[in-house]
Parts: sequence; C-alpha cells; structure tokens
Amino acid sequence: MNQQNTISAAPADTMAERARAIAPLVRAEAQASEELGTMTPKVVQAIKEAGLFWMLLERKVGGAQADMADCMRAWEEIAAADASAGWSLMANSTGTAVPYAYCSEEAVAEIYGGPELPIMAGMLGPGGSAKETEGALHGSGKYRFGSGSLHATWIGAGMFVMDEGGMRKLPDGSPVVRVCWRPASEVTFDNEWNVLGLRGTGSVDYTLEEATIPAGFHHERAVQRGLRDWRLYDIGIPGLACAGHTGVALGLMRRALEEITRIAFGKKRPAYQTVLGDQQVFRHDFAYHEASYHAARDFTLRFYAEIQEYLEAGGELTPAMRARFRQNCIYVHKVAAEVVRFCYTMGGSEALREPSDLGRCMRDMYAATQHIFVDTIAMQDIAVPILAEWREQAAAQ
Repeated sequence: MNQQNTISAAPADTMAERARAIAPLVRAEAQASEELGTMTPKVVQAIKEAGLFWMLLERKVGGAQADMADCMRAWEEIAAADASAGWSLMANSTGTAVPYAYCSEEAVAEIYGGPELPIMAGMLGPGGSAKETEGALHGSGKYRFGSGSLHATWIGAGMFVMDEGGMRKLPDGSPVVRVCWRPASEVTFDNEWNVLGLRGTGSVDYTLEEATIPAGFHHERAVQRGLRDWRLYDIGIPGLACAGHTGVALGLMRRALEEITRIAFGKKRPAYQTVLGDQQVFRHDFAYHEASYHAARDFTLRFYAEIQEYLEAGGELTPAMRARFRQNCIYVHKVAAEVVRFCYTMGGSEALREPSDLGRCMRDMYAATQHIFVDTIAMQDIAVPILAEWREQAAAQ
C-alpha cells in the first residue's frame, strides 16, 4: 500500500485537539454550510488537512488509528461548532473505516493505495438488490440520506442478494445485505436537500444503476469480525455508527448549554425582576441539565474506552455488549433532546428569530432524533441480552 498517504499533523497530538483547532472556522462557516446544503469547501479542506476523515484508519495506510474516546471527543468538538459538520464528519470518518475493515486485501489495496486517501459516504442499509456471479454482484438501487456524499470519493450502498429461490438468508433467517463500494463517479446524486434540521449535511439521495461490484468490494452488513490487524473493527458497523451519532448528540448538548449561558446574562424576560442567569428557577434547571450532559458524556467515554481495551486484549463481544452500543446511543439522544429543549425554551425570542445558533441547535437536535438508530422502540430488543446477562449474574450470587 502507498505509504505516502500520511496525515499532515504530528502523530503525538489527538483528534480532539485537531478538531478544536479548526472549530472556529467550522463555527464561522455554519450558516454558509446550511445555505449551501453541505459543508463549505473551506470546512471540507480544513477537515482534510487535520486528518479527521481518516481517524479510524490504521496508521499503516496513513490513518490516525485513534482511540474511540478520542474520536468521540473530536466528533463532539466539531458538532459543538456546527452539528451539520459534526454529522458529516462522523458519517465520513466511520464510513471510511468500513471497507478498510471488512473488504478483501485486494480491494483495500486499490481503494486506499492511491496518492490520496479516500473519503467514504453512503447509506449502508438495503436500498437495492443484486445477483451474484462468481463472487461479483450485479444490481441497482435507490438510496436516501447519503450524509457527506457530496465531497466523498467512494460511496457505499446496501443490497439484498437474490437467488433463484428468492432472497438469500443468513442462518438466523434474516436477509443477507451486502454493502457494496463504488467510486462516487458511478453514482447519480439528487442534490436536493431541503429539511428542517441538519441542513448542512448534504444527506442527498442517490442512485446506483446496473452496477457491477467485483468480489472483495462488497461485504455482509452484519459482519462482526474485522479483517485487519486492529481489533477495534470487531465492534462492527452498528458499533461504529452508534459511536458517531452519539458524539454528535454530545456536541449539540454542549453548544446549547453554551448558547443559553451567553443569553442568560444579557437577557431579562418580561415579568422577571432580574436577568435570566440570576433567576432561581433557571439556575436550578440549568444545574440539573448540565449534570445530565456530563453524566451522559462520562458514560459514553467510559463505555467506549472499556470496549476498546477489552477488544485489544483479545476479548470477543457478547450479545449484551453489542446491545449496549445502541442502548448508549438512544439514551444519550434522549438526554440531549431534553437538554437542548430546555436551552431553547429558556432562550425565548433569541432562539426563535433567524438566524439563531440556539434555534439551529434545536432544529438539528430534533432532526437527529429521527434517525432509525435512535428509535426508542429498539430498547425492547436491546433489553433481551442485557436482561439475560443480569439474570445470569443474579443466579451466580
């Protein structure tokens, strides 16, 4: 593989520090990104130069091979500056790790061995179908919500695999979904992206028509074992996705708390005898929600640090451990929605009038809660292996 693919920043620094260094630019470009519908070229270039798109790639191909807790802090930093940029970054940085972790050596050499490292995006759930011939897939599909696709160089697309007898199934009876990777030049994009929140994510729809995906350039979506040396990849696609979404939610909470603090000491609401920041009920509720932010953040950072340590020590994730990726993600989004709503409500008309940073936090947060990964109905399935673990522990006492 081409060893010239090295990120420019010194290896001793962290992803969070790099993110913090470019956060002022990201914040300054937030309104322009929202109007453009995707990150501005200035923001994309800054993220490239900081190496943040490649934080989850191994060092031997030019990535940072960063600790998960460090990645979480980096996503939080960028999302606090602009949630759309944080969302795009998490989609690109986790997505860019996926084919590296799960495709064949030959595919990895082609995708990651060029003069510049690739940027991945796409919707990895099934949006199309394909038939397999001698290891290659041939199919088409229409896909929605390809976050970060407009500056990506490769696009992922999930496909059902169809055999003569119908849809191919896994041993547990669920359908086989192969994640297929093709150069962005082979994809047709619908550049319309008109939504309530996360307007700057460029989460456009796209189509893949009559595509041929060679063997090695597609892999099972439910894969739970990485093919590279770094055992972190054993968290699988759901683990990577949950981590990224959670990092964005943390950033949105932090930014909302920052904005309401700024407003609180320069605003006196009607019927209030003093500025909002000196009002007792506000102080009480602020302290409660600020604690909620720290509790959710500490839970998340500890959880991912422990998972990484466990995997790198040779451990294999149990069903309960895998369930906790989504448990953490859903829980943090619920907390974040409450924190951001409190801040928005207290912001009054300053949060209502456009443009408003706090108003954008509100729109972005409630757009984030609509993602399928944070649908609370999943908690009933998540609880099954976790309850089994608790029952086993209780029986052993």
